[in-house]
Amino acid sequence: MSRRSEDLRKKERMEITLSHLVEYYATAKQVKGCSKKTLIGIKSNLGKFIKFLERRGHSLKLADLTIHDARAYVASLQGTVTKYEGHTLTPPHPNSTFSPQTVHTHVRALRAFSNWLYAERYTKAPIFELLDLPKLPQTKIEVLSPEEIQKVLATINPDTLKGARLLAMVLLLLDTGIRAGEMVGMKLADVDWNRGVFKVFGKGSKERFVPIGATTKQALLRYVQVFRPQPARDDVDNVFFSLDGYPLSVNAIVRIMSRLAKNSGVTRLHAHLLRHTCGVQYLVGGGDTKSLQMFLGHASPFMTHHYEQFKDEHMLAQHRKFSPVDRLGVTYRRYGNRKAVVKTVGVKSGVQDD
Repeated sequence: MSRRSEDLRKKERMEITLSHLVEYYATAKQVKGCSKKTLIGIKSNLGKFIKFLERRGHSLKLADLTIHDARAYVASLQGTVTKYEGHTLTPPHPNSTFSPQTVHTHVRALRAFSNWLYAERYTKAPIFELLDLPKLPQTKIEVLSPEEIQKVLATINPDTLKGARLLAMVLLLLDTGIRAGEMVGMKLADVDWNRGVFKVFGKGSKERFVPIGATTKQALLRYVQVFRPQPARDDVDNVFFSLDGYPLSVNAIVRIMSRLAKNSGVTRLHAHLLRHTCGVQYLVGGGDTKSLQMFLGHASPFMTHHYEQFKDEHMLAQHRKFSPVDRLGVTYRRYGNRKAVVKTVGVKSGVQDD
């Protein structure tokens, strides 16, 4: 690179603003093939960081950005905040707190942005390289028990339009472990009824085929053939529709599951818990983590291995609940001659028991 080019590049680094860089960064991610949802998340997270700097009187120039700015921002996220500030649909919630997972997401966004700035030679080193990721609490996921699943299913009336749709959705989520976003994006053309598989587009627009069990296939086919409304437009081919023939949204699934949780009494029910339950029950039933990783759509085996831990915890919980001896009400104090046992403790015997 010539001296003049280097001088121009240096001038650009001195004058360019963070807002312009975020736009460049989002464009680079779009060209790479990131989804619309990912791009919205990038702009939202980094936009909040820029607003924080602006309130502190920062110049918003890259040349003045330091790791101390990022640390101050993370500290503010860990304190009291106003949630949904500037949201078009949800009113602000003052005096709230972000979950550790939310703060963790913001830190990862800052570090990724810092790495991109370095890769694009806007900086001589990753500015936020030393920005530590906050520790996440070790949460345990208690999956749905067979009794809870039966309670949920018993609440559904499969002979109505809403009930047939709901039964098909619950069984599909529980049987395949797909995400709510993947379910609402399902197309009829992507279902192979003969083979009992369907195609979904997961995170990062990755395509995969997912098998369906016989019971789920029957419920899904019944909904499609008997209860599914006619599409409101000719250009939509989604499996699941609203009553007026429009594709369901993820928010609609959240509301539907919330009503089902309330009606069934299984108040902790939500779509992603059905995904976790699917993974654990698959392993408990003898399935392997490799095939589980494939149909759940995990990019690496790291996340799938968590289900091994969940499986062990689930089996321990089930044993505590269904311990054969505990359920009999057996107590050791009722049996044997306790006085005789006490007398013989410590007495050496010439015969060693096996």
